[in-house]
Parts: sequence; C-alpha cells; structure tokens
Amino acid sequence: MIPDRYTTRRIRARYIKALNAIPLPVRRTDPPDQVLPIDLAGLPILGTETIDHHQVQYSLVLGQTRFRLTFKYNRPDLIGHIIDLETPNPRLIISDPTHTEWALTNEQALTETATRIWTANTKSCNH
Repeated sequence: MIPDRYTTRRIRARYIKALNAIPLPVRRTDPPDQVLPIDLAGLPILGTETIDHHQVQYSLVLGQTRFRLTFKYNRPDLIGHIIDLETPNPRLIISDPTHTEWALTNEQALTETATRIWTANTKSCNH
C-alpha cells in the first residue's frame, strides 16, 4: 500500500504528464516567433500591411475562409473580418463601431490585400 503523502504527488505528476500530451493552441511566444507570429487571440498572423498610415494584421481564422483584421498599434485593435476569401468578391465585416468610418474608407485596400495574402498562402489542387 502506498502512503497517503505520496499519493497526491503521483496523481499530480500523472495529471501534468497528461496535460503536456494535449496539443493546446499557442497564445503567445516569448520572444515572438518570426516565422509564424501569433496574435493575442491565438491566431497565426499571415500578413501585415500598412494601409492609410495604420499597420493592419491579417490573422487566419483556422478552419474558415476568413481573416481577422486588427491594428498592430491602435487600441481598440479589432477592425473586423474579411469573409468569402475563396470567392471573387470577398466582403468586409466591421466588428468595432469605433473604426467604421476608417474601414469603409479603406475597404477596397483591405479586401485587395486580404485576397493577395490568401492566394499567396493557399494551395490549389488540380486532382
């Protein structure tokens, strides 16, 4: 029989081992990864573009054909999403009313950049 003082330690060790085996999404890296940087929502940033004197980050929403748009330095940082990237007419969805006027003024530049980044980072299969 195992004494009680060792039971908790062994259970804790097994629990930590099980947690380390689970593939959890990365929230941030320190120092930031230069190959595939991660934004504050845990999404990979595929591109950064300067539009109208603001740096805009294009983060891939995993499993969907959309980008999450955020400002790199402005707060609040969320602009919205570009959806329907696999179609000829992607659309801008504005999430934060604070940036509505700026986003509508620069909608064409935002969607063109998103389309360019999307085509550069996706592969098409002809099989």
